[in-house]
Amino acid sequence: MVGKSKKNSVYRRYMSLTVKVGAIKERKMKIKSNQATSFLWKGENVLSTPSMISELEETCRLLLKEQFIHDVEWDSVGTFVGIKHLAATPVGAEVLFKAKVISVTGRRVMFDVEAYDSIERIGEGEHERFIININKFKTKFNNKKKQLRM
Repeated sequence: MVGKSKKNSVYRRYMSLTVKVGAIKERKMKIKSNQATSFLWKGENVLSTPSMISELEETCRLLLKEQFIHDVEWDSVGTFVGIKHLAATPVGAEVLFKAKVISVTGRRVMFDVEAYDSIERIGEGEHERFIININKFKTKFNNKKKQLRM
């Protein structure tokens, strides 16, 4: 009974969380060389697709953490990415990353995401995140590691 009561307590805290459709987060950052591809030509060149996606995901995560998830025992993890990289952006350029909540179903939150340099839109798409209890997630993860003998 104690375990069940504890679990219900954990989820009661989650249930008080309300993520609002339409919430927006924007952040700007200067592109660094560790975010660039290096295979196109010698030297620093363009923002890589994985780096752009990573920054869009982080923008969504920060939206949730800054506006809705204030309890340190809770966070979110990405579960789906459907993003197009539309244009090249050089190292040193400033990029604006945007995220907007478009739907919420329980702990599942869907976002529209966009990225712009000072000339054009460079990325667009959708991203899905699930709100998680960190301790519960870590326990499940550690059990999986044991099963994999790691």
